[in-house]
Amino acid sequence: VHVASAVDCCTKQYDISQAKAYYLIHNDVEDCWKVINEQCLKSNDISKFVLDCVVNLARMSVVSCENHQDKFTNGELLKEFVSSLLMDPIRLNEHE
Repeated sequence: VHVASAVDCCTKQYDISQAKAYYLIHNDVEDCWKVINEQCLKSNDISKFVLDCVVNLARMSVVSCENHQDKFTNGELLKEFVSSLLMDPIRLNEHE
């Protein structure tokens, strides 16, 4: 079953090349990061848990589309990334 990616949809909707679609999507992601960071700094009425979920989802979308590869639709491209997280986790010191 073929599932259309964001790049596929963008190329068809705007009749542009894949490279141009990746460029447009990348710019949208950059703009969204600015909004997310601004809202995280301003927000006092939204719990940190909810903000963390939003930020983590945004981080995943960046990973799944980096290097002009659609890792969301083609999960094989994420295999090495996920394996490295599970096999070689980064330990962070958490202060309680």
